[in-house]
Amino acid sequence: MNVGSRLKSIRNELNLSQEALGAQGFVSTPGWIKFENGQRIPSDRMLHRFVSWLMRDNYYNSTAAASLLEELLTIKYLGDRSAFIRKLAYYYAKSILARSVVLVSEDMETYKPAPRRNRSKGSKI
Repeated sequence: MNVGSRLKSIRNELNLSQEALGAQGFVSTPGWIKFENGQRIPSDRMLHRFVSWLMRDNYYNSTAAASLLEELLTIKYLGDRSAFIRKLAYYYAKSILARSVVLVSEDMETYKPAPRRNRSKGSKI
């Protein structure tokens, strides 16, 4: 499971459309679709705004919202390109009580990121 598929499952659990989330202003509808499809990775700020909106509109109480944010951020960093960040997220996931994150972290133990594309010679950063 990646953060996009988890966002999609949350949206489906709450019976919300992608357009309804896009209308909230923290992300556009096409942006939300890209998150769910794994074409974009949501920023920490966007995830925080999303969870804050869920709490503000009474989909989650403050305790559940905090747990959800922790879960989303952990899943996001379990898929990071940096082996160091993935390892930190893995050990953090093992220390928390969110069962879904622990299951994902066990799957990520053998995760190998896609190779980075080589820049052509002469290209500047």
